[in-house]
Formats: sequence, C-alpha cells, structure tokens
Amino acid sequence: MSVVLDPRIVDGAAESVQDWQAFCRFPTVSGDLDAIADAADWLEGRLTPLMDRIERFEIPGHGPVVVGFRRGLSERTLLLYNHYDVQPAGDEGRWSSPPFAAEIVDGAMYARGACDDKADVTSRLRALTLFEQEHPDGLPFSIIFMADPCEEIGSPGLDAVLAEHSALLRSDACLWESYLREEDGRPAIGFGCRGALEVSLSLTVLDANQHPSYSPVVRSAPLEMMRVISSFLDDDGLIAIPGFTDGALVPDEAARARVQELSLPGPSIAIEGIDPLQPHAIERLKERFIFAPSMSLSGFEVDPSIRQSIAAGCEARVRFGLVPGMDPDTCFETLRAHLATTNPDIEVGLIRTMKPAFSPVDTPFATSVVNAARTAFDGEPVIYEVMTGSGPGAFFLEHLGAPLISPTGTLRPAGNMHGFDEHGYVDDYLHHIQFTLELLRELDRSGFAAS
Repeated sequence: MSVVLDPRIVDGAAESVQDWQAFCRFPTVSGDLDAIADAADWLEGRLTPLMDRIERFEIPGHGPVVVGFRRGLSERTLLLYNHYDVQPAGDEGRWSSPPFAAEIVDGAMYARGACDDKADVTSRLRALTLFEQEHPDGLPFSIIFMADPCEEIGSPGLDAVLAEHSALLRSDACLWESYLREEDGRPAIGFGCRGALEVSLSLTVLDANQHPSYSPVVRSAPLEMMRVISSFLDDDGLIAIPGFTDGALVPDEAARARVQELSLPGPSIAIEGIDPLQPHAIERLKERFIFAPSMSLSGFEVDPSIRQSIAAGCEARVRFGLVPGMDPDTCFETLRAHLATTNPDIEVGLIRTMKPAFSPVDTPFATSVVNAARTAFDGEPVIYEVMTGSGPGAFFLEHLGAPLISPTGTLRPAGNMHGFDEHGYVDDYLHHIQFTLELLRELDRSGFAAS
C-alpha cells in the first residue's frame, strides 16, 4: 500500500492498537449486561477528554446507548454511529486463540468483534484525537459519537431513543459502521442498508416420533417443512412468495452500471474444488447481490434423539433480507398468506423486523467520503448502492434526517466476521484511522449534504 500515513498515526500505532485490543477483551455478546456495562464505562473514559458532554440512554435489558457530544464552530454536525455488542463466539474450539484474548498473530488481531464493530469505535476515537490537535481553537463542525449496545440483535429500543432525543441527536450526515474491502483490496462504500424479516416456523404432525415402517403412510414434518421453505424461492433462487417483493427498489441504468464495478465474494470464502457462487453469470450475480431481496435458512431443528425414526415435528428459522421500498410488516403478512395456502399446519412466529434504508449516492457528503477513501486507501472506491448488510439505518433517516454512508474500515472478505477466528490486520486498522482523519478534513474543506 503506497499511502503515506500521518506521522502521528505511525508514532502512536502501539497505543492505538492496544486500545483496540483492550476494547475487544470485553466479551460484549448482546445481552451480557455485565460485559456491556464494563465496556460502556471504558468507552466513556475514552470519550471524556474529547467531548463536551456524554449521555447514556438506557435500553432496558440491553444496556446504554453511549453518546458523546462535541460542539463545533459551525452549525453542521457529523454523527458517528458504531455499536459495541458482538455476536456470540460460537464453538471456541475452532478458534486459534481465545475469542476475547485479542491476540496478534502474523500482523492480524484475532477477536470476536475485532472488525464488527470495535475497530470502528477505537479507530474513530483516535482520528478524533488527531483532528482535535489540528484545530486547537475549536472543531470546524460538531461531532456526535454514538455507540449502540444491541445492534447484533436488531437494536431493540434504539428507535425509541432516537425518537425521544431527536432534537438533541439531529445531524447533517451519519458515518455508519464500516464496510469491508473488495477482494482485490479496493475500498468499498455502502449507502443506506438492507432491512430484515426473521421468522420462526414450527410444524408438528404426530403425537410422538414413530417407527420408520410407517413412512409410506404417515406425514413427515421435516420433509413438509423443507418443501414449504423451498417454495419461498423460484428455480432461479429469487423470492417467489406472492406480493413479497412488491415495492422493491428498481435500479436505474446508472445504478446497474455502477454495480458492475464491485467484486463478489469468492476465493476468500471458497473450499478447494467447490465454487461458492450460484450458477449464474457474474454480471447478473452482481446486480442480485445489491438489489435482489434475499432469503437464508438460519436454523433447522429436528429432535436429536431420533436415529431411524420418523420425526413428529420440526422447527426452522428463516431470515429475509429486504431492499429499500419493502416494508417488513407487509412482507410478513404475505408470508403468512403463502403458508395458509401451502401448508396451514405450519405455525409462523415473528422474531424481528428491521426496515431498509435508502441513502442517495450523489450528496456532497457522499463526495467527501469517496474522496477521503480514495486518498486513504490509494484506490478508486467501489460504490454499493445499497449496503448488503442490515442495520437500524431507517431509524436514523426517520428521526434525524441524516444521509448515512458506510465506508471501508478494517475488515477484509476473509476476516471471518460473525465466524470463528474473526480478525483484522493491524496495517488495515492504521489506514482505517487515516481514512477517518481524511474524511474529517474533507468535510472541513467541502462540507456536508444539505439538511
């Protein structure tokens, strides 16, 4: 990488990385209130020297939204959204080192939450420190630094926090948690975010597990469940539930052209000899990656005690990714209607919903983010019209009115986000700091999107 880092980033690299490690050592799995509280205290301690005011907005059962406020010399405000909860570590036996030890091996730091999302938190704190040093008479614009305690489970309660404190939190632009790089190392920039609909499915057709000799004449709950779940998709792998995709964003020709610049996950997630991608033309897959509503099966459970028996029942968990223009409540009703006609014995439960968020790619804020990424990562940024992950972005658009953009950070495609051995490279982390500093400078020079 040919980008020359700010000398202060180089000189302070050890301290910056130590902060990253320290924050990753809090086992802040969503719902672990003791770990969440300890991490919130640590974060408040780091924010105190940088902020004029710090607030904690408690979400009952999940912990505090930690928010720092720094008043600037202009009326403009940048909101930095992060979260400090993490996914469960999963099978710790598959980790190369303990998931909350935050050990550095061959230039990479391994920890649950290393990139999602603790690298964002600590790199942005460091960049703010450096930016403050450049403006001893006051920052050129105001900063709101927000850390969510429960993003990994859909940010329950955050909507209410933003609604109640919308006047205090109103901002001109929102820098979202970071996105990953392309397979070839180019920076990627995501706009808005997908929504989500997650449901449970349950089917019981017998009073108990039965001998397999009955299989020619009795119903099989697992087989029926599999057939119904298969009916959610057509032969092409697209959502086939009647009415489900009504209103989904239809890209224009310019957006279709831009999407061809991105790269698809491939070598970094592949098993030798097996193509991980669906059997369609690459151009078509790229368009689907950004604009097509999606479905994934995240759980399928049958009584583990059965060996050769016919299972009396089974349960499944299905997650749908929604694009802008879709409403999760409406989607849920179309799913219920579909189940009523395909297998009315299946009970469906709503686990969670999240509305999608659309943010335009042609605002002054977007230009500033692209320019900063081009400078900090020494490559032409790739534009994602809709960020492929889901998040509570719609809350911010509804209550705060700020366009939101997710820039490249520390994560690479092979970084195992949400998997075992999640990791980020120290060098990428230092460039993450450089990017955030460049963006703050760019916003000072070029400004924000209009309110």
